[in-house]
Amino acid sequence: MRNIGLQLYTVRESAKHDFIGTLRQVSHMGYRGIESYGHFGGLAPREMAAVLDDLGLSLISGHLGLEAFSRGFERLLDDYATLGTRYLGLAWLAPEQRLDAHSYHRIAHTLEKAALMAQKHDITLFHHNHDFEFVRLDGTPALDILLGACDPSLIKAELDVYWAAFAGEDPVATMRRLEGRLPLVHLKDMGPEPARADTVLGAGSLDFDAILQAGDALGVDWYFVEQDHPVGNDLESVGTAMANLKARGWL
Repeated sequence: MRNIGLQLYTVRESAKHDFIGTLRQVSHMGYRGIESYGHFGGLAPREMAAVLDDLGLSLISGHLGLEAFSRGFERLLDDYATLGTRYLGLAWLAPEQRLDAHSYHRIAHTLEKAALMAQKHDITLFHHNHDFEFVRLDGTPALDILLGACDPSLIKAELDVYWAAFAGEDPVATMRRLEGRLPLVHLKDMGPEPARADTVLGAGSLDFDAILQAGDALGVDWYFVEQDHPVGNDLESVGTAMANLKARGWL
């Protein structure tokens, strides 16, 4: 059985009103792992750990901004270690942080230094992509520049298959290029032209049979369902995604 989790950013609106209640519903849907986006509903790490334990959930992974990997990172590592987190990743880069190839080399240096600290807590660092990492800088995709400047034993990748496809890349081919450093994958589906907006998993055009088969062959540890912009009730969206995962034998 595949490890299927949920990126909590998907249910951020529900979580604003009832964080623990939202986690409870996520658990009841059948998700067992979650990925945070840097907030725990005001709970201290030990309080959050107790809630997760009660609900049968595990905080597998967390998303952070670039600044978190330098200022106060040791304290964050202590917090995530308390929660049993296994992976921490760079979630997004602002335009001013990714101006050119030199910017990506600086980012790589920051991540490697942080990764050496994270190793002491048995936490692995990764980079999560959007579409802009596939823009070529000096003839090379930015993602290749960043990962190529990092020790592959220290910095892994979490491929967002939607953003790869949005950028015109073949998600499966991209996954295969990341062989050996792809422990995590974001499962996000693509709606119709011309907007190609992200949509409920299983309701779009991406070939998840091929994506999941490739991920299994490459040793992906966890797959996280995500939808950046749910239409209507966000909990209904992730419930439908789980129903589609079960109905199509993707679990």
